[in-house]
Amino acid sequence: MPVVTLSSDSHPLGREIAVRAATALGYDCVDREILKAVAERHDVPETDLHKALDESPSPFGISSKNHARYLAYIEEAALAVLLKDNVVCRGLAAHLYVRGISHVLKIRILADPQKLAGEISSGRTLSFEKASALLKRREGFRRRWSLAAYRVDETDPSVYDMVISLTRIDPDEAVKTIVETTGYRKFKPMTYSLKCLKDKALASRVRVTLMEQFPDVTVQADGSSVVVQTKALEREKQKRTEVIKKLAGEFPEVAAVEVQILPDIFRKAAESFR
Repeated sequence: MPVVTLSSDSHPLGREIAVRAATALGYDCVDREILKAVAERHDVPETDLHKALDESPSPFGISSKNHARYLAYIEEAALAVLLKDNVVCRGLAAHLYVRGISHVLKIRILADPQKLAGEISSGRTLSFEKASALLKRREGFRRRWSLAAYRVDETDPSVYDMVISLTRIDPDEAVKTIVETTGYRKFKPMTYSLKCLKDKALASRVRVTLMEQFPDVTVQADGSSVVVQTKALEREKQKRTEVIKKLAGEFPEVAAVEVQILPDIFRKAAESFR
């Protein structure tokens, strides 16, 4: 059976549909309740993990460095859950980092616009014009957030396998449709798709370990081989490569580590003006 990621423009509605679909499928439903364990494991405030999923970095909020770090922690935990199979995952932005994995069914639930406007305006009834402007601003924010965090526009329908609007479809029918779709042959787990998910999970674990020293690091895994990319000055290359190979090589699943060091243009330019 496939695993399911479900996202929605309404947190309460998305949670309701996810729980009901998981119950109908006999799946576990994984939501933001796992953030407590993530916070304890990495010794960070749970509230900041929630903010990382809902807010962009800002001078008065979470720094860009911490924002990326918190999202990496969440991604690592979510991918570990998805590896267990028979899961509906919601509220952890998983739809943005499992693209290309064929046995992950990616669902987007859209609330009725008028109800959504009332939800995000504390229940106030708004005119059509005000509601439209409010929703447009909210959609623009989510687009900017997802592009900055994962280089994916989460408001783009092509990100998902299915988009269900609840303007005229009730939640019962939405749940029924999701359950039926999990039975489609094209979403059946295959050897290659399972490998891709395992690769992503391993890469996320290695990245979290390396980010403590190298915040800009990116990691790709292919079986037991990983490719790590980071930036450094010329004089730092050898030492940084040695440290990265040592840290990544401590994972029992990793047999080979390739380190790609890109020139740190901004630091080099800054030093030239000293």
